[in-house]
Amino acid sequence: MTNSDQAEGGFEALKARLEHIAQAVSDESLPLDDALDLYEEAVTLGLKATDLLEDGIVIDEAAVDEQLENQADEEASSTDASSASSASDEGQGFEAR
Repeated sequence: MTNSDQAEGGFEALKARLEHIAQAVSDESLPLDDALDLYEEAVTLGLKATDLLEDGIVIDEAAVDEQLENQADEEASSTDASSASSASDEGQGFEAR
């Protein structure tokens, strides 16, 4: 499991808990102290979710950068190979008679 998979799973768990808290505090019979406790938990979970999302963005940016570098390297290699091939093809056109 990659870091982004772990982050996504963690985010989904946080999101599910936040949805549960939102549903619980919408109950008008919930005592104020309990509602405040849930509010504090929700703030903490929200900050954790933000951190996970930001970490995921950084991980994704790093993966994109790596992919772009690999593509540039591959293009440079294929350009070098095709240049060498063209040069050898041109030389074959001149045969000694």
